[in-house]
Amino acid sequence: MHWHRYLSGAFMLMAGALVVCGAVGVRTGRVLPWQRRRVLRPVLWGYGAMLLGAGLLVQTGYEEWTGTVHLRHLDGAVTVTGLLLMVAGFWFQLLSEREQVDA
Repeated sequence: MHWHRYLSGAFMLMAGALVVCGAVGVRTGRVLPWQRRRVLRPVLWGYGAMLLGAGLLVQTGYEEWTGTVHLRHLDGAVTVTGLLLMVAGFWFQLLSEREQVDA
């Protein structure tokens, strides 16, 4: 039984939901309820969420697409591309949040 395919499918659904949440943030300026207090720039947060979700989808989708056959010339490029997308997404989300001030 290939249980890892189910796990990858669930992971890709969650990454896709992150992309959708980012698109809603870009289009309407709304963010998830538990992040409304922290997020100062919802459009920038939305772009970050879309980049983060895209990076996760690139890496997981490539692993599912290749299966057991690994293409050596693409493995490194896809891994680095997904990682750069995720880092850029995290950076955009970090820039969109207000600073924490301890009183």
